[in-house]
Order: sequence, then C-alpha cells, then structure tokens
Amino acid sequence: MNRTNFIVFLLSLFASFCVGASASAQAIFPRPVPVPTGGTDWMPEGCRQTYSNNPVFAERTAFRQLHANEINTDEVSVAIAPFFERGATFELDPATWHFSGPMFDDDGNIYYSATQPFEPLALVSLNPDGTRRWTIPNTTGAPQGPSGPHVLDDPDNSGEQIVYLGLYDRALAVKTDGTVIWDVPTGLPSENAAYTFGINYQPQHDALIVNTQDGFLYALDRKTGAQLLSEPFQLPGEPSPPGFVNQPPALQLCAAQKFTELLNVDAAGLQVLIDVLLGNNIEVANFFSIEPRSGRIFVPATAPDAADGTVDGISEFGAVYGLELQEGANGLEMVEVCSKTFAGGSASTPALGPDGERVYFGDNFGTFIAMNQDCSEAWTLDVGDQIFGSIGVSSDNNELYASFDGGIVQVIDQGAQGVLSWRAEFDLFTSNVLPPGRVVTRNTNLVGIGANGVYFQAGGSFVTGVGEPLIVTTGVGVLDRDTGEVRYFTGGLDETIAVMSIGPDGVLNLGNSPLRRVFTICAAELGLLPIPVPGPVGGITRWEPARLDLLVRDAVCAAEDRARNAFANLSACASGVAEADVVQVGQLVDQVRAAGPSAVEAGDLSSTAWAKVEKELDKADRKLDPGKPQDLNPATQALRRACDVLEDSIE
Repeated sequence: MNRTNFIVFLLSLFASFCVGASASAQAIFPRPVPVPTGGTDWMPEGCRQTYSNNPVFAERTAFRQLHANEINTDEVSVAIAPFFERGATFELDPATWHFSGPMFDDDGNIYYSATQPFEPLALVSLNPDGTRRWTIPNTTGAPQGPSGPHVLDDPDNSGEQIVYLGLYDRALAVKTDGTVIWDVPTGLPSENAAYTFGINYQPQHDALIVNTQDGFLYALDRKTGAQLLSEPFQLPGEPSPPGFVNQPPALQLCAAQKFTELLNVDAAGLQVLIDVLLGNNIEVANFFSIEPRSGRIFVPATAPDAADGTVDGISEFGAVYGLELQEGANGLEMVEVCSKTFAGGSASTPALGPDGERVYFGDNFGTFIAMNQDCSEAWTLDVGDQIFGSIGVSSDNNELYASFDGGIVQVIDQGAQGVLSWRAEFDLFTSNVLPPGRVVTRNTNLVGIGANGVYFQAGGSFVTGVGEPLIVTTGVGVLDRDTGEVRYFTGGLDETIAVMSIGPDGVLNLGNSPLRRVFTICAAELGLLPIPVPGPVGGITRWEPARLDLLVRDAVCAAEDRARNAFANLSACASGVAEADVVQVGQLVDQVRAAGPSAVEAGDLSSTAWAKVEKELDKADRKLDPGKPQDLNPATQALRRACDVLEDSIE
C-alpha cells in the first residue's frame, strides 16, 4: 500500500475521545525559549556533494518547487532566520489551503496553486509583501490538489524566469509577469477528476514531467508544451486497498461537513481527497524525483498486483520505480529500467543526494531506506518510528533528516551504512490550567534545511486519555544541525501538510492546511472537547525575523565557515567542489548585503558596525571567483573579521 503516513496519523488519531479537563488554545502555549544570541557551532566538514549545474535550474537559494528542487532535498543554500515571530498571513481565507506550499522566484515573489479553492484560480502570484500580482483562472474545472508550481530559469533570456504548473488535463508555462507562454492539454481526460502531485524537469530531453494519483506520467517539451510521448505512461501498479477511517460517527460527520465548507468539494470529491490523504484506493500519493545527470526518474507508487502474492486487483505492497525516457520506434518512450518493491508501501517522495548516487525514503514500519540509482538497496536503518513525508538531504557532511510524529532524527550516510547522529524529541508546549501530562508536543511537518540550521513545525496537543492527543495549536522553530537542540521556537496556530517553504531571504512562508485542527474544532463543538478552539486561518503565513542582526550574523559566519573549509580541502576534493562552495559563499554574502541595511533601519544593528561589515564584504567579494578557488584564503579572513564584528555587536 502506498500510505501517506503523515496523513494516516492525521485522520486515525481521532478514533475516540475522552476529556477530563477543559482547555483552550490560549491555555496551551510554547515554553519560553531564549533569544538565540549565540551562534551555532555547526559547520561543513570535508568535501561536499555538488548539485548538477544546468542553465534551466534556478539558484538553490529558495524553494523553487514542492521540496525545494528537482531532487527533493528540502535544502536551500542561504541562512535561515534564527529568531522570528509570526507575521502577516497572506491570502487570509479559511478556505485557501495549501498542500504543496508557496514557491519563489529570485525576487522573492510568491507562486501558489491552492487545494480545491472556491475561487476558480489555477495559479496565483503574490508580491513579497503578500499583495496579489496576477492570477491565472482555472478554466477547465480540473481538480487542484497537492500539485505545486515549479520556478525555473529561462536559458534563452538571461535574468528571466518561468513558472510551470501541471494539472491533470492542463499544463501551463507563465512568465513571472503573468504572461502565458503556453497553455496545453495533457492528454488525460478531465472527467477522471484525479490529482497531480507536481511538475519536474528532465534536462536530457528539455522535458517537463508530471505524475498523477491514478498512476500516469505525461511529458511535455519545456519550450512549447508539445507532448513528448505518444500517450501518457501508465505505471504497472494497481490501486491500494480501500481502507476506512475509524472515527465516532458524529465526529466523522462534523469533519466531513467542515471540509465541504472549507474546500470546494462535494461528497464524491471529499472521498477522493480522503483517499489521497490516506493512500486508499490509489496508485500514487507522492511527488517524484529526477536525477539531472542521468535523467533517471524515481516515482513512488504501488507495486504490481502480484507482488503481494495475490492477484486480486489490489496492491498491498509499495514500490519505487526507476524510469527513463528512451528513443523508440515511434519516438520517445518512457521505460521502466528498475524498481524496488517492499511491504507496506511508503510515505516518502524519493529524495536524492545532490551527487545523484543515492535515493532516500522511508517505509511504513520505521525503516529508513537508502537505494542506489539501479534500485539496489544500499542500506536500511530502523529509526524506531514511522517516517512521514520526504527525507531532508544536505549537501554537507552526508547529513539526512527524517521526520516522525515524535520528532526528527539526523542520520549520517557512511556509505555502507546509515548511522543515527542525534534524535530530537520535543517538549515545547505547556499550560497554566491543565494538570501535568495533559499537554504534549508532536512534530507536525518535515524539515527545511538552511546553511545555519533546520526549520521545523510542532503542535501543542491535548491528551484526551483515550486515543491520540488532539492538536490545538502549533509553532515553528529552528534546530541546531550540530546537536539537534532547539535554538528557537515560537507559537503559531494553523498547521501545514505542505513543506517548510523558505524564500531567498531565508524567511519561512508557511502554506497553511489545518486538516488536523478541523477535527479538534469538531471535537470541541460536539462537547468531546468542551472548550472553544479557534477556527482555521488558511492562507500563507510569513514568519518575520524579529532580530535582523542575528540573521546577518548567522549568514556572514556561515559564509566564513564554508570558505575556510573549502580552502582547507582544495587538494582533497574533486573538481567542482570548491567552485560550488565559492558560489554558495557568494549567495550568503548577497543575503547579508540585502538584510544589512534593513537591520540598521530597524535598529537591530548600528550603522558603525554595518559599515565595518560592508568594508570586509567588499574585500571578500574581490576574491570570490568560482574559477579561482585558490584565492579563497583572503576572502575567508575578511569574512572572519565581519563575523567578529557582528558577534561583538550582539547583546
């Protein structure tokens, strides 16, 4: 079965309720966490993995698609804000939900495709401040679910970018100013009412590829939108078992009613949505990866019917398929070249290492699986809990991040084996009215990896006494990559089942999708939890930096650490590694230059300190040439002085 465990948890935790004390959203709140005035000791060590360079790929400074990039690492090259607070919510509407999250262009403009919105819009663009720039209407009525846009560079027009969106029956290419380049049919009929999970890019054939919940993949020419296959490719699996939701009838009815009020679905559409979320009666419930060097496509789905030992039209097993576009008698064909089948299915979008050698995902039983490009198993590791969603993959130190209900683990890929480095389990919420033991913290999302830490979201939950705790409110925090300790955490409200979408300024913009809180709201309304619970918020919430000097400090010091490590390993690392480090150092310096004046204007940083930092950045810039990594040493020294200035200025 291709289970989305992240969402299985979401719905199955509401089987029954028993409340022995009253609470409210205000009664459950984050424990105080000190301002992270101290920096992190984490730094890159040795030779990094390098991403594939291609003129179509945008800089890896922001989330350009669902899991940041074409190989789904959830990693950006900039520093993330280490201290922040919940800011404005854009597109504020309880009925605007995001299963794929917002994506960004180089200027920080936002692009999203909401899930089953009442407003008939296929694609929306916002300014960085959240005001609308333009919209593209949904003219066909095809369902909009977990599919998100993909922002790529335009290789034919320097400095310009294009936004691509693939729905079931329609695909679009749109300039960042809203001009439609092409809008084409996909060859799949709209009456099938199936979801797509995103659009990805394969350089070898300049192809855009989309996967669907019913097991199809279609491929389009990036420039023209022309079909590259004679017909969409069908994966060999069968639907997973139908399954059921074990809930009290009254609660199930309440939640169903609220979902039809908050999402533009009727009863049949709601069943389709629930099937996707639970992985019931579908072939595919996840996005896919493309390794850009080989062009191999890795798709998670159900296994062929017979793999589970019984031919009955139902696939009990999951599989990851390795596919390729190959020349055939009638043009391009999509061909299965390898696969890995396993019991229980997978909740993970396959995530690849930046060097493309490994594919990572989790199964339904707490097993972390590392697979080679030929679909052979490299190693497995029991992490002691069901992994949900995609694995986070760092280009540094062979670090991997797996998320589960209780927290997050960092695993190190040592080649022949995966080794647990640290395990972060959270106790971040408390109450001043509830007795001890009635409030627990649950991890509610995946990680977003930055140059100085890891973003995460956690929920403050009420222990009912029977069944699983109910998520009442949430918060966002940063983990130290070196230790797994919480550097900072602050409260929010809505949760997301999307991703930790990081913009080019290092700031989190969270696409809200409060599915779990809807059940909590229903429990309160039905007297199963006899207290008021705030309604859903929806929209996109921006987590504003509360101290820009801390972001500037983290970015400068991260740049210095990277430059120093790159220079120390010039002779040890393969060609291209130091060059990639120089590029990232330059991206961090650009981030500092953008944030510094705002830090001065906000009163977070003195103009005197900033003048000293700028002077050192100028010196570093003169020696940051990817073609001359041997010149890194003077740049390193200048960045060290800038880091010292900022550390001395912070109280």
